[in-house]
Amino acid sequence: MQVSQVIEQLKPRMQRLGLVDPVSGFYDPDEIVTYLMDAMRYLANRYQLQHFLNMNRELFRTVADVEFYPIPSNYGFIAPTESRRSGLAIKNSDGTAIANLEYYDPARYELIRSTTTGKPAWFTVAHNLLYFMPIPDTQYIVEAIERETQDGDEVPDAYVAIVKIETLWRLASDMGKATQLLADERAQLTRTLVNNESRFRQRFYTSYERPGIGRGRRRYGY
Repeated sequence: MQVSQVIEQLKPRMQRLGLVDPVSGFYDPDEIVTYLMDAMRYLANRYQLQHFLNMNRELFRTVADVEFYPIPSNYGFIAPTESRRSGLAIKNSDGTAIANLEYYDPARYELIRSTTTGKPAWFTVAHNLLYFMPIPDTQYIVEAIERETQDGDEVPDAYVAIVKIETLWRLASDMGKATQLLADERAQLTRTLVNNESRFRQRFYTSYERPGIGRGRRRYGY
């Protein structure tokens, strides 16, 4: 399911909850995408949902002097809150010198954005694009968590539902229009999905971590 489809499905509830302009019925699509991405980021990072536990060693390759790239359709684990486990790593085109990419929120990224080129160390997500800084000076391989394939390319309904309710909750809360009914629905959907996964949950690292001993040792999930 595409982001645009999810937003279309959210519109009727947004209207009922008073989350759109009361006269025109319009909403800011970029704002909704931001809330949707925040919801995905929170859920994936907070609960380590199994649906996002496939490592793609080559999500895509950068191009010299190109700062931003469309988010691949199979990329499902988008920029979790903990920058140390950002969901993205980068390496040279021959597979050497792998390093974690640190996530910056769009506002911070915009403040320090520059035209400097080199091997990217930071990234952000905005308008369904991945932005890298420094701007790649050559071809690099970006690796990441990708969505598991289930029923074709569709995200399972339970995951779509929890992302939608989390998006609505965050938007309503920021507008001072959150209701107890919405809170209860959010809690129930989250509890059900997390409990279903708890039977086979595994400790998992989403991206490169510095080599070390014990808990700090570099590991990947498969």
